[in-house]
Amino acid sequence: MANDNVNAELGFEEAMERLEAVSERLSGEGVPLDEAISLYEEGVGYYEVCRKKLEDASRRIKVIEEGAASDEE
Repeated sequence: MANDNVNAELGFEEAMERLEAVSERLSGEGVPLDEAISLYEEGVGYYEVCRKKLEDASRRIKVIEEGAASDEE
């Protein structure tokens, strides 16, 4: 379940940067449990944004490749 506070309209690079920032914070010492859970939930949201962007890019590339292959025939 993606965090409702994560903007699904973020670009891939921005979502990845935010995911990395969350990961760094979680890797640090002394993060209170409640904050760690909130950060984890936020990170899952950024992960989902990145995953969806990569899936979309993959689909677009496949369509382009299929179009190029049919042009060669």
